[in-house]
Amino acid sequence: MKKRIIFSLIGLIWALGAAAQSDKEEKEQKERSQSFSQSLYERFVSGRGTVFYGVGIPMGSQQDYINKTGNRNFGLAVEAMFPGRFSVGARIGQQYVSEQLPRQVYTFDDGSEVSAVQTRTLNIVPLMAIGSIYLNDIKSVFRPYLQLGAGGAYVNYAKYYGTLIDQKTGVRAALAPAVGAKFQFGKTSNLGGEIQAQYQNVFFKYNELKNSSNLLLSVGISYRWL
Repeated sequence: MKKRIIFSLIGLIWALGAAAQSDKEEKEQKERSQSFSQSLYERFVSGRGTVFYGVGIPMGSQQDYINKTGNRNFGLAVEAMFPGRFSVGARIGQQYVSEQLPRQVYTFDDGSEVSAVQTRTLNIVPLMAIGSIYLNDIKSVFRPYLQLGAGGAYVNYAKYYGTLIDQKTGVRAALAPAVGAKFQFGKTSNLGGEIQAQYQNVFFKYNELKNSSNLLLSVGISYRWL
């Protein structure tokens, strides 16, 4: 009888120990799985694509040509996000602004005159390589950054005097330092957003323009992937 009780107690202890060990292994496996899932972006290079909309505030000599805030500014950026605190990528955009002046008489270099409503337009298509340095690590939901963009831009300058046109086009070098912040809609979400203030300078000189420069304030919606 005593032996039976002892064997029963031993069996019960073994069963409890096995159950505890099983629970411990399951817990450790779950923790390992969560740890791996949370550190994917810390382990591997990830991608991020952002679509921007912005408003452009004219700066410098651009105010002498069109002193008007432009609201037709769009951009697309694709970046490789490294596990550290930096990323590299490329950005392309399209910026358009126009302004119409009251009718008046204009005199040209050859002495001819015309009475017309003058319409001024400026269209810029920048394509730049971009590099960013972040103030915190990649697992953070909110990531402020400093950015530098460099590349070129297609510029279309057009000044209309009724049906007459003074036009200049060309591809010029461009620089675009920026500050901003990226954020995610949750730690495990692939969707996020971005806010940015970018000073863009295109080395285009013609008539009033010594350089085409503006302050571009943008917001964007992003998607990230591994």
